[in-house]
Amino acid sequence: MLPNRYKNTTIAAELMRRSLWVSLVAIFTAMAVVLNGLTVPAPYAGFLLYGIWEIPVLLALLLLGLGGGLAVAALNGVALEFINPGGLPTGPLYNLVAEVAMFAGVLAARRLMRGRGAAALVIASTVLGAAARTGVMTVVNWAVLAQPYPIGFGSFGVTQADVPALLVLIGIFNATVSLYVVPAAFGASRAIASRSRTIGGQRAEGFTS
Repeated sequence: MLPNRYKNTTIAAELMRRSLWVSLVAIFTAMAVVLNGLTVPAPYAGFLLYGIWEIPVLLALLLLGLGGGLAVAALNGVALEFINPGGLPTGPLYNLVAEVAMFAGVLAARRLMRGRGAAALVIASTVLGAAARTGVMTVVNWAVLAQPYPIGFGSFGVTQADVPALLVLIGIFNATVSLYVVPAAFGASRAIASRSRTIGGQRAEGFTS
């Protein structure tokens, strides 16, 4: 058995790790919330808004692992409900689904590209993140867009016949969001990783293979 001083040291280290994890989740969430108000309408569809709040959300995934990423995404979703829900109160939920789908693509890329180098990892993460997000949200939007408020826009005149054209526009949006969010998050994770090799118990290796 370990002496008490070693046990106490281990417990203290674990408490510090957990405290750091919680603090970083809070910081990334705060960053996302602050950035929620910075949006630009898509030039091809004014009802779609480009923003940068998803960069700290994805950064949390890269630096804190899946649990951290999901925590920040969920907390940001709650904040979105009050700050910038969009045209529907269910909008933040759909955004959360889009983020989780992008997470899946990024995590798949990290597994597939292990040992292939940083550039290959970023490219694969961007492509798979965009593909997963666009694919999942195409299915979700096909199912909900023509539904009555608050699920969809059926109460505002959107019919199932309108959905295919809307899916093209929204698909372009989801793909292009990933094209800047993923590389930006990887770039930020690389900068942070260069200063600290461990963050909250998770290796800060978002930009490495």
